[in-house]
Amino acid sequence: MKVLVISGFLGAGKTTFIKALAKHTGCSFAILENEYGSVGIDGDTLKKEMPAGKANIWEMAEGCICCSMKGDFAASVLTIANTVDPDYLVIEPTGVAALSQLIQNLQQIEYERITLLAPVTVVDGHSYRRYIKEYPELYRNQIASAHTVVVSKMERADAKEKAYLKAELEAVNPDGKILTEHYSSLSREEWLSLLEHSYKGEKLRAEIENIQKLPDTFSIRNASMERPEHLFLMLEQLIRGAYGNIFRAKGQIRAGEQSFRFDVADGQYSITGGDDAGADNAVFIGTEIQRQKVRQSFLPQTGKIILPKKRKELSGTRQL
Repeated sequence: MKVLVISGFLGAGKTTFIKALAKHTGCSFAILENEYGSVGIDGDTLKKEMPAGKANIWEMAEGCICCSMKGDFAASVLTIANTVDPDYLVIEPTGVAALSQLIQNLQQIEYERITLLAPVTVVDGHSYRRYIKEYPELYRNQIASAHTVVVSKMERADAKEKAYLKAELEAVNPDGKILTEHYSSLSREEWLSLLEHSYKGEKLRAEIENIQKLPDTFSIRNASMERPEHLFLMLEQLIRGAYGNIFRAKGQIRAGEQSFRFDVADGQYSITGGDDAGADNAVFIGTEIQRQKVRQSFLPQTGKIILPKKRKELSGTRQL
């Protein structure tokens, strides 16, 4: 899981930037929202406005993920990595978070399955002078700790204004990449570059291209489907390659009011009655697994409790 932090002061346009990132890269993200207060607002907006199938939204309310909720924040990131395991996790911290502290917290939980990408800070060009004067320590921290600084709300500014702001930002972050032109002008390659460089500056895509592609494992916990026929349809599509090159899959899920076990191997699948007392989990092994598409076939968190009833045995096989 690659983790991208998109920071920025209050009202800078972080949520809008995340939507543009999904649109222009075509990648699917899990998004961890840190709302300041007891009610999440941006999470609801993202759910409604993100491209279909491009995001799962988690929200953390009450407090700042880089200070008072330090432990909960790290636990949330690890939980997402170990249960959902998305290719990318985008973290949008509250506008009053110190980016350097957030980075330190993430570095403590980095391991072979979690890679911290080069962070981005969005700066409202019109409010820069005000915020740098009123909140100098926090504002400078967000700018100085970013690898890329994206200027927003300066579409109508002239070249002189943009040059002045760029010089100001470079004085705070001389090693960062400063983008004063609106991000809508970025090419797809420039958008993708935000997802290709680690915090340490390594180019991740180059590393991947230089090694043989090995089988990947993808798991889903609390797996369920609305009806048994949905499981049959999903497995039919799976053995035909609709979810990537998945050559092995098995698990137990609840479909409707019944539990079923399924097994996929060598282009065939079988379905039998499951154990009502067993865990509803599924695992998929293969290459180029379309994780978001697989995930959308299940209902891992419906909030619906289904009482077990008499078990019904089903079986079937399908050969390509």
